[in-house]
Amino acid sequence: MKDVLTEKLTLIAVNISTFSGYRRATREHIAALGGNLPESAAITEGSIKVFPCDGTKSLQTIRRGVYRKLQAKGIRALGSQNVFAVRTDELDEIEKELDAAKAEFSAAKAELEDQYDEIFEKHVAANVEAEVIIRSLKVEKDVAVGKFRFGTDTFRIAPFIRAGQSEEEGVEGIVRGLGRQLFEEISSEMDKLLRSEPFEKQRVGQKSLRPLRAAQSKLGKLSFLDPAVDAAIQLISDILSALPSSGYIEGQGFVTLERLVETLSDTDALVNAASRVKNGMAAIDVLFPPVVKAAQTVAQPVQQATAPVAQGVAVRPAGRPAPVSIGVTPQPSMVVQRPMPVSKPVPSARPAPIAGPALRPAASLKPNARFF
Repeated sequence: MKDVLTEKLTLIAVNISTFSGYRRATREHIAALGGNLPESAAITEGSIKVFPCDGTKSLQTIRRGVYRKLQAKGIRALGSQNVFAVRTDELDEIEKELDAAKAEFSAAKAELEDQYDEIFEKHVAANVEAEVIIRSLKVEKDVAVGKFRFGTDTFRIAPFIRAGQSEEEGVEGIVRGLGRQLFEEISSEMDKLLRSEPFEKQRVGQKSLRPLRAAQSKLGKLSFLDPAVDAAIQLISDILSALPSSGYIEGQGFVTLERLVETLSDTDALVNAASRVKNGMAAIDVLFPPVVKAAQTVAQPVQQATAPVAQGVAVRPAGRPAPVSIGVTPQPSMVVQRPMPVSKPVPSARPAPIAGPALRPAASLKPNARFF
């Protein structure tokens, strides 16, 4: 595990600072205006826009792009929003991208410096009702432009080993934390995907699956952080392989896809699901635990050491792990059936999950059940 910190991972600290274009109005400024701020689009609850956001848009875009690329290739580390742990074997490529971004940032900064006063005057002209206070709070060009900085530092973690603690123990805690961070970041992205418009409409196109495939790729790059990562990748792969590879995913297929993304969007549920796949459970059984027909109440007590099975209690069939309830309460009429060909979507608020390779047939689920 020590080689994770000394060989496999490298940390990059990024410092890209910008100028927001806003300032707070002081009591003196408000008093000079008669005690009230004028009605203006440039004024929001005492916060004055003294320079337009459009003027710094290109620099902000570069900054967001850097963080987005680092987030895709690595994970945030040390509890910081500006430090990323990336694979050491990808460091050269990442540093080239950072150098290119830095050069682009410097060019955009020089352009802003040339146009600063002109942009400021256009902003004043567009907000003449607030001209007095905007001019009184103007940030001079050299100060504003000086706020734009782009810097990076590259380093590795050297854990502090306490008395009585082995080096391996010190490393293990850090690596375990990075593994948890990986799962949390995947869950955060999946939560955004779950709340996207295609999922709201229950009709998902192939392009909308890009975040899911990006999650697969990110997990694959950092699989050495936790033994459960490979199982999480398998969970995603097994389900996606049974869904249509072209066109829209809707009906029964959408139900299965939605349950997958719901599971991935909760870190604890994701870790639990990955553990079950790692222990040999089929991906579809993890998402939709099997249920069986309930045993009937025994009319006369049986003189055995085992107690009678009450009506309505699900019984685990031989050779199957105990089902886990995920939004579905077992009913006496629910039975496990063999896989059958894909049928038409059942008429319900949420169709039954798709039937396909390694997937549970629609008939094994309660009709009209909606999964959350």
